Amino acid sequence: EKETISGKNPTMAGLVLILQTFLIQLHLANQELMKEHNGKNLPAEVAMQTFYKVANKYIRPFEQRYKGELIFPIRKDENSIFLSLAAYREHLLADTLQYAFKNAKNPDKLYVGAVVQNCFGKVDSEDYSSFDATGKPCRTGLQVTGKDKAGRDMTKMSDAPPDINGIDVFCNNPDFKKYCDNGQIRVLYVHSSGSLGPAMARYHASKLWGGETYFMQCDSHLQFAEHWDAKYIDEIQATSNYPKSILSSYPPGFQEGHGDGTVEESPGARLCRCETIESSPNPIVRLNVGRNYNGDEERPTQIPFIAAGFFFARAEFLRDVPFDPYLPWCFMGEE
Repeated sequence: EKETISGKNPTMAGLVLILQTFLIQLHLANQELMKEHNGKNLPAEVAMQTFYKVANKYIRPFEQRYKGELIFPIRKDENSIFLSLAAYREHLLADTLQYAFKNAKNPDKLYVGAVVQNCFGKVDSEDYSSFDATGKPCRTGLQVTGKDKAGRDMTKMSDAPPDINGIDVFCNNPDFKKYCDNGQIRVLYVHSSGSLGPAMARYHASKLWGGETYFMQCDSHLQFAEHWDAKYIDEIQATSNYPKSILSSYPPGFQEGHGDGTVEESPGARLCRCETIESSPNPIVRLNVGRNYNGDEERPTQIPFIAAGFFFARAEFLRDVPFDPYLPWCFMGEE
């Protein structure tokens, strides 16, 4: 950890330890706050002040050391891809990984950094070091049980077993186990109750990058077309401002399966619109798509916005416009 923070000999293990230490210390600080407030909900201002205090102690020194530089040198002439995935209780994570590797033209050059935010069981210790996974120690999200007289959805929450670990499912599949054994899957595990939202999860995932040529961030519930990796590399190199260009759009979702289907390709949509609801107590700018590509364009055209659900860029962007480590509990409008 010390060698990674100092920059003398950064390692992936050191990076993960820094992130885990921060998450554990923040959890412990919040536990103390809950005791002070007799288990009642914390005021937002108090929770934010605590987050900033812990982040300044455990994250800021690391960020300051690598400001304006990459943690690892980019491996030359490799055309490798780092795939960043932030997965919150995601039951389609294994499918997504299977699609990505099976349909890649060069799967041996694909590396994944996943932040897996699951309910692993009932927490048995204050520092998240042990869990009781017996029975149904977790809770589901809202489940639609029917309609009321007004036609509105009726919902409930139920007890549930621990979430399926998509990484384990993927790595125990004989067809994909070799990629895990080769060190191509890097993971940071976070208990769901300690999740800090998608913006922070994506920040954490970005720190699992290890010198790959390209950086790709996408949702953890996606299908991948045949030879998607080579197609994205060709497409980004066709942009007029390469290597400073970024490919981005809102991707479509997919139905549950086993990562072995055929993907029908279609032209993407330009991110050319933004909007807000003025009547909202806290108006937030939301991005939206504009006109679709025809599919016969000579090269991608310029767009003003970037989507968190998918973008593809040269890894130097991590140095030029790194992720903000101070955006906890932010979902709508984080882009």
